[in-house]
Amino acid sequence: MINFTNLSVMLVAAGLVSASLPARAQASELDDLKAKVQKLDAEVTQLQQQKPAAAQPAAPAPPQNSFLVNGALVTFYGDIDLYANHMTSSSGHTINAFEDGAFLRSRWGFRGLKDVGDGYAMKFCVEGGINGLTGQGADMATTSGTTYYGGRLFDRQAWVGLLTPVGEFRIGRQNTTIFFNGSLIDFGERTLGSPINYFGVPSRCDADVSYISPRKAGFLLEAHYSFAGSNINGGFSNQHIYQYSLDYKKGPVDVGYMAMVGAPPTYPTAPATSIKYANTVVYDNLYAKADYGHGNVWVVFIRSNNNGVSGALFNGGSPMGNVGITATGTLVTGTVADVNTYYNIWQLSADYRVTSKLRVGGIWGKIHDTSGSGKDNTGGDFGFYYQIWKDTLLYGLWDVVKNSPNAGFRQAASAALPTNFSAAADVNGQTITGVQLGFVYRF
Repeated sequence: MINFTNLSVMLVAAGLVSASLPARAQASELDDLKAKVQKLDAEVTQLQQQKPAAAQPAAPAPPQNSFLVNGALVTFYGDIDLYANHMTSSSGHTINAFEDGAFLRSRWGFRGLKDVGDGYAMKFCVEGGINGLTGQGADMATTSGTTYYGGRLFDRQAWVGLLTPVGEFRIGRQNTTIFFNGSLIDFGERTLGSPINYFGVPSRCDADVSYISPRKAGFLLEAHYSFAGSNINGGFSNQHIYQYSLDYKKGPVDVGYMAMVGAPPTYPTAPATSIKYANTVVYDNLYAKADYGHGNVWVVFIRSNNNGVSGALFNGGSPMGNVGITATGTLVTGTVADVNTYYNIWQLSADYRVTSKLRVGGIWGKIHDTSGSGKDNTGGDFGFYYQIWKDTLLYGLWDVVKNSPNAGFRQAASAALPTNFSAAADVNGQTITGVQLGFVYRF
């Protein structure tokens, strides 16, 4: 087979020879040369026609953990997050335990994307939490009276979406924008050791309709409306949860505002007599993050009344709920006096990239009860994150939760601590310190 380089040389040579032939050359010589040039030109044309087919690249293989289903690219993913935990209360009691979900709640799920043409694509995500120590699902089944709740296979997310040239639209059980943007809050992505986290973070809502805009001129807008319904006191109640956020990113700086508003129940008839507090539950979150070249700094302010008593503990409850519809069938009940207590939360955080794999950092925060009832707290942590391998992260933390005499906050992680201080004497008015060492394996 003649290659293109040789053919080009031969054609050029033939042309030069033809151009240099004397006028007295015989006609037969010219005819023979022309015939050879024409033959070579025909071969070149034939090879050029064959080249695109021969050079056609093979279809790219799907990404790792992904496969094609009816034209949709589906990805299976998840993680296992396990850690050793040592905590001591100033009451004198100590906890030593293995726990699940300090940094990332152990989980598994599927997400998919299918191009449907004209700049549109269908998307979906279903995700369930698990306990990596026991294999149990994160959403355990419970009952309230004769009604069955919980036991959901996909308790974390279950939504379908449409990606369009003007933004993305979703409907289903979704993470809140406040929960999703933990990396904009502190160096631990607002998990174990973060005062904002143990105050409580509304994490996800059922029957949630959302819109996420493209980022334009640095701005990104997100809005949600949850219309989950429930039956309490024999009447139908619409649970209205609103979310909205605006994020601005330019260069190393990211600033924004996120908010959630939960309305008390409404009925087609007169409100039930048990509805005593008409206050909406609010969660307003201002944040700023900046990369200074060797790490990041974070400054955050939150105002919220989404915290209250939890059994005998002065704090730990959440009037709006943190995981969607609750065992009593409602989100904002209108029966909890804690909605009258508002808190201001300030938090500072910074980290430093020691190497491409290792970063260290710390958090300091203050929770202030603006009602004057003294449910104040200061706390924070110091720790490291080391990327051992591409899919495996090692972490270590030292943290402190310091309650005022009327406060009852305790540690919380990406998942609730299976083993935690629960007696009032170990939490209310106490200082809790902890040391944790663990790893996250992503698949």
